[in-house]
Amino acid sequence: MFLPRRIYACNGLKRGRAAVKRKPKQIKEPAGRILRDLFRQPAADFYAQPMLHINCYGQVQVENCREILLYDSSQIRLDMGRWEVTLYGDGLELCAASRGQLLLRGWVLRTEFSYKEGQ
Repeated sequence: MFLPRRIYACNGLKRGRAAVKRKPKQIKEPAGRILRDLFRQPAADFYAQPMLHINCYGQVQVENCREILLYDSSQIRLDMGRWEVTLYGDGLELCAASRGQLLLRGWVLRTEFSYKEGQ
């Protein structure tokens, strides 16, 4: 087996020896800080953001929707802040509506998201 005398992947020679770059030392964060950041409270407006939950059983739950723009048994259009969401389906019915939540039932066949400029 042939072994070369010099290593050419090094950064040059210093006093006859090859100079090898060393990795910078990694600073380890204390475990307490990592756990605190992992389990901290979310931002104040986190729960006020609009959310859309669609499950496979034909139920749609909408949280923090601004207004219902269009309601029909085949489609519903919702204003959710920066987005407009349109749900297309069969037999869509609004089962419950409160200040912060909407509950829809029916077969959702298609969902369309459109971004509103200037908001």
